[in-house]
Amino acid sequence: MPNLLPLDARVSVSGQLKADDMEKIAALGYAVVVNNRPDGEAWMGQPRTAELAQAAEQAGLAFVDLPFSGPGATPEQVRTLAGLLRDGDRRIVAYCKSGMRSTLLWGAASMANGKPLGEVLAAARGAGQDLDPLGEMMAALAAAART
Repeated sequence: MPNLLPLDARVSVSGQLKADDMEKIAALGYAVVVNNRPDGEAWMGQPRTAELAQAAEQAGLAFVDLPFSGPGATPEQVRTLAGLLRDGDRRIVAYCKSGMRSTLLWGAASMANGKPLGEVLAAARGAGQDLDPLGEMMAALAAAART
C-alpha cells in the first residue's frame, strides 16, 4: 500500500491504490475513498476505477469518483469534495498518481469551506506536496465552487 499522507485530522492523500489496499484502509478507520485519477492514464499497472470501487464497497468504504488530469479540477468536483469535508467526521483517503492532484482538490475544497490559503499550503507542505505555485489557481477554483 502506498503511504497515506495526512493533510489534516480526517483527510489523507496517496498515490495509486490497488484493490487489495481497500481492506487495509478500512482497518485504519477510513470510511471514504476518493479517486482523482482517470482510467487509462498509465499504459500498464493502473487498476480500473470499477475494480477499485467494487473492492472499496466490499471493504465497507464509500467510493467517490472525481477524476481529473493535471490541475484541471472543476468547480463541481470542488463542491463535491467540500460537501464531504463538511458532512460529519468520516475519514477520507483521496488518491491519484502521486497525491498531488488529490492535495490540490482538497486544498480548493477546504478553501471553499473557509480555510485560509496559508493553512492549506502549510498542510500540503507537511504532507510533502508543494502547492505554493498553485495557490492562486486553488483560490479561483474555491471561489468558483462557492458560486
